[in-house]
Amino acid sequence: MLTIIYFLVYFLGLPLILLYFYLRFRSQREFINFFGELDNRASKKNKDRREKVEKKRYWLRIIFIIILVVFLSSWHLVTSELADIRMRTEMEYGVGGIYSENPVVVSLGPTYNVRRVIETIEKKEERWLPDQVKKVVDLDRLANFKGRIAVYRTYDQRYIITYTYLLPYPFIKSFGFKYVKTDDGQMKIIKKDKKTIFYPLSPGTIDNTATLMD
Repeated sequence: MLTIIYFLVYFLGLPLILLYFYLRFRSQREFINFFGELDNRASKKNKDRREKVEKKRYWLRIIFIIILVVFLSSWHLVTSELADIRMRTEMEYGVGGIYSENPVVVSLGPTYNVRRVIETIEKKEERWLPDQVKKVVDLDRLANFKGRIAVYRTYDQRYIITYTYLLPYPFIKSFGFKYVKTDDGQMKIIKKDKKTIFYPLSPGTIDNTATLMD
């Protein structure tokens, strides 16, 4: 249910906000024009009605600005959450039919504390493979931009980093690699991949990062 709400907000939030307030503003403008024509007859009652509509129109502008600012400032969060939900949801087919499985074995985030995630990757080398990560993405450079980071290792030996930029427009990048463990215990990268996703593209497609079959 939460996933559906996120998708509705992501895809329809801005169009619905703009459409709703456009219709409200147009309706009030028509009222103001109508009462303006009646004012020519010097009707005090009509002038009072027009002033009430103009006052409502003023407050509607304030409400519109507040709602728009709140939505745009949280749009990236919805984008990040959708990407995270999709990363943790994989459809499988078995004897019992179709079922959902979480392919993520271990993860960090999503979080705004990018520096802490980078420090964790560098300190816990065996789990988070910092040397391999450096071959795919410069995390320090990535941290120069405000955003929300998440890191995943999956059961099919994929390592994926997603970064949702703190912008008033959905913009997310994913960096990943597919790896195998050699006979001498070393990690070998067999595929590198990078994706850039922005509205109206679906952030859910980041789950395909670094798959061998696209």
